[in-house]
Amino acid sequence: MADAKPQFLRVGGAVDAGAPGDGSERRIAFVADAGTPGKTPGVMWLSGLKSEMTSTKASVIAAWAAEHGVPCTRFDYSGHGQSPGKFEDGTIGAWLAEALAVFREVTRGPQILIGSSMGGYIALLLLRALMRDSPRDAERITALLLIAPAWDMTERLMWARFSEAIRREITEKGVYLRPSTYGDGDYAISRRLI
Repeated sequence: MADAKPQFLRVGGAVDAGAPGDGSERRIAFVADAGTPGKTPGVMWLSGLKSEMTSTKASVIAAWAAEHGVPCTRFDYSGHGQSPGKFEDGTIGAWLAEALAVFREVTRGPQILIGSSMGGYIALLLLRALMRDSPRDAERITALLLIAPAWDMTERLMWARFSEAIRREITEKGVYLRPSTYGDGDYAISRRLI
């Protein structure tokens, strides 16, 4: 449930130096409920940008899964929620590597990937990476449930829509503080993320 104590998975460094991202080691917080033995498929929640595994949507999914005995895995990307790190150091490649590690090392059996916003983008990238590099793992994904997927968010939804002044700020200063409509402070959109 939302108040479950997280476990931590080490991602990066020598373990996945060839993966997207900078190769630095990160500790990723996750909660995995095994559900009722033999009950499949499980669900794996992928949060949106600046969201976390204890958000309203993630908690509702976890509660539903618990009620029905469905295995459920949730995690926080580095710099999000209970995973250490600075949000502005994050990249789509690093967050994808983290999602891949959670999928491979934490989930078991068939899975439905549920992604919201950026989580939908990461779910699509995860499936594509598995289809390319590990078809047997890709076969474990039985369905995708994408909630307002922010496909290609850094290029199409951010960079292409930013004003010239914002692009210059990102290029010259390395970061743009984008106001949030959720009341959780500005989002540091870094040159590295873009």
